[in-house]
Amino acid sequence: MSTSGFILLSRDLLDNDLWRMNSDLVRLFVYLLIRANYGNKEYTYSRGSVEITVRKGEFLRSLRKISEDCAYTGNNKLISWSTSRIAGMLKTLEDDGRIEIVSNSSSLGTHLRIVNYKEYQDFSSYKKKELRTDPEQIQHKSKAVKAIKTNKTNNPHANALWDVWLEVLSPQPPHPRLTEKRKGVLTALYDEQLNKNGTDPLVLFRAVLKQVKASSHHMATRAYQLPESLFRSEERRESWTHRALVKTKATPHTPTVSRNWSVEQ
Repeated sequence: MSTSGFILLSRDLLDNDLWRMNSDLVRLFVYLLIRANYGNKEYTYSRGSVEITVRKGEFLRSLRKISEDCAYTGNNKLISWSTSRIAGMLKTLEDDGRIEIVSNSSSLGTHLRIVNYKEYQDFSSYKKKELRTDPEQIQHKSKAVKAIKTNKTNNPHANALWDVWLEVLSPQPPHPRLTEKRKGVLTALYDEQLNKNGTDPLVLFRAVLKQVKASSHHMATRAYQLPESLFRSEERRESWTHRALVKTKATPHTPTVSRNWSVEQ
């Protein structure tokens, strides 16, 4: 695959959690974006009995080669990451929902997929999200933000998701409260992701939380486990839901609670 050309990099990166992580993680993620298969052509690699097909948004490379590719000069000497450090950083990016490690092959390397690659590298995605300044568009954005922040309700969906959150993640006392902000975030998650996949929303949410629980990065700090951190943006909600759908077989379901629930002030 050619390394000529360019990649799209959104200015939203400055507001993204990734920007606040270790600078090596940012370097590694941008490297993966650059080296991922950017075309519709698929590439098949084989060695012995192992065969791997690399599709759009995917990448195949040994950890040793990644170390060589990402080496840089500092204090007048060449600095390169160890393969164990790269493996750890890839796991962190996977735990954060940015990549999926498809397979590890001793003969061919690590096969990984960029989550939401098309959204990152599709001009139309940025056009839809482009910041606009006319009054009507500002008002639309303001209403969307207000809907999440001020969803004051005894919403059965948010309450049910919160009960599952407490059960699966089992936080140590003192237990956090279901605040209005958390209700808003959980409601958005239910309406926009969990209830649109033909699966039982609560089963799917359990699968999402199992992914969180398996992440040492998230379980090390309570703040990272809270809904307002896990699901605060559409990108993160989509990422967690997608990973859960891939890794679990949720049961088809007809919602038992109407989405047209009434709001109690």
